[in-house]
Amino acid sequence: MGRSQPLEASASNKFGQHLKSLRKAQQLTLAELATRSSVSTSAISKIENGVVSPTYDVLVKLTSGLNISIGQLFGEPRPEPAADPGFNGWRIIEKKGQSEKLETPNYSHEYLCTGLKKKAMVPALARLKAHSIKEFGPLVRHDGEEFLYVLEGKVALHTSYYATIELEVGDCAYIDSTMGHAYVAASDEPAALLCVCVGLEVDSYVNRR
Repeated sequence: MGRSQPLEASASNKFGQHLKSLRKAQQLTLAELATRSSVSTSAISKIENGVVSPTYDVLVKLTSGLNISIGQLFGEPRPEPAADPGFNGWRIIEKKGQSEKLETPNYSHEYLCTGLKKKAMVPALARLKAHSIKEFGPLVRHDGEEFLYVLEGKVALHTSYYATIELEVGDCAYIDSTMGHAYVAASDEPAALLCVCVGLEVDSYVNRR
């Protein structure tokens, strides 16, 4: 979901330092993680040093390279309950304001319930910054599928194979994420949506080994 940009110092340093600690815990060099994740050495270095923030597709590649989940990538996971042979259910509660925030040129992201180590979905709130496809830049592609639900304002959904459509509050869409796509504010008013991503990459890091 978008390109990378500089973050505020506190947010960028927190995320970058945690990524660096995860990489070093696995005794990986920048070059080794780059090979395993298909993210360039320079990009990983910039993320670790808080120069840029990773977009969703980069996050997924990093989790694959490190063989961890999105939750582990953002911070220490919440402890799991003791195993109970008679109970297979689980839940996670995240209070308002506890989400993990990341900024990119096109979106203000709030990744939700990142404390859960193993999950098949990646839910996020996104506030849209771009007001035209020219301002947004190239369409984004990544593995999987995603669902979006408009929470505020008007959203122009741009895709590679379909005519652009304008969505309003309460409208939703489900798309193939490998198709080029972009979410753009369709008016001068603020626009926000709930986006839930799921796919082969997410499943692979959840179920691997």
